[in-house]
Amino acid sequence: MPQKIGEEESVNSLSLKAWFLSLFTLNVLDILTTIPNCEINPVALYIWDKIGFFLAAWVKISLVVLFGVLCLAIKKVATPDEWHFARRLLGAILTILVAFYILVVAINLSIHVFVRI
Repeated sequence: MPQKIGEEESVNSLSLKAWFLSLFTLNVLDILTTIPNCEINPVALYIWDKIGFFLAAWVKISLVVLFGVLCLAIKKVATPDEWHFARRLLGAILTILVAFYILVVAINLSIHVFVRI
């Protein structure tokens, strides 16, 4: 049975919410599983040196929340045709970010395993 435009939008909006919550959860897991002594990312090391680990973690979480607010703002101001394109674009960005954070959390967890051996 074909979906109406309003039904399709609500189903896909729920999907964006799920992707965003996944991104937020993985971001927090990344922070919780990071071992600062084993970090090799020079950008992270530089930022931690300048503002500290905990402030950098708050900034990182805040950026994800800001991205969510941006998604909501786009949905509010976009026309239905614009939202169709924006939803697909935001979904693609969220998919890439979630895949990246899955990789990062997996690497962090594997470092935990090897450090304890």
